[in-house]
Amino acid sequence: MVAYPISPRIDVATLTPAQRDGVACAVCGDEQGQMIPVGALDGVQLFAHPSCIAGGITEDCILVIGDVSTPEALDETTAFASDVADRLRIPARIAFGIGYDVRQYEGAVILDSYLGSVASAVLATEAMEADMMAMTVKELFTYPIDDTCGHCLEDGAKPYLVGDTWTTSVCDDCVAVTLAGTVQGATLAA
Repeated sequence: MVAYPISPRIDVATLTPAQRDGVACAVCGDEQGQMIPVGALDGVQLFAHPSCIAGGITEDCILVIGDVSTPEALDETTAFASDVADRLRIPARIAFGIGYDVRQYEGAVILDSYLGSVASAVLATEAMEADMMAMTVKELFTYPIDDTCGHCLEDGAKPYLVGDTWTTSVCDDCVAVTLAGTVQGATLAA
């Protein structure tokens, strides 16, 4: 048995045939989801989910999965992601394309529009089948909107869009301190 740099999270002695063939994650054994190369064993490339190699959740936010294939669909998904951050009190990242390992996120909220594109349909299916929190729009709306600033506890706060991620609610007075230099131009209405 010849092994080339392999993560210490991989127990070579207990690999299943699917793991040894590079079909299944070399850590958890699941054959679904995005995987990356993690080494070679007897001339065969081994793969694993990035979250398995990292030891679990690596993104401290919720992934919002919906159609972003047209400007209108993107606007709808972006606005909805603001609601996700506001209701769940955790930052919400918008999924653009298929290049995400859903297991790296605290959970996923799946919009009704997820079947509008192949990428969002694949990500939504992965999230629903993974051992993680995957919530629908209907489930999300059972949580009330919370406009309390997460920093000073004043009312009237709202999420801000920073890159592809909505922050938790922040009041105008705290924005300058907590988000200095990161907030994009105008905020979208919550």
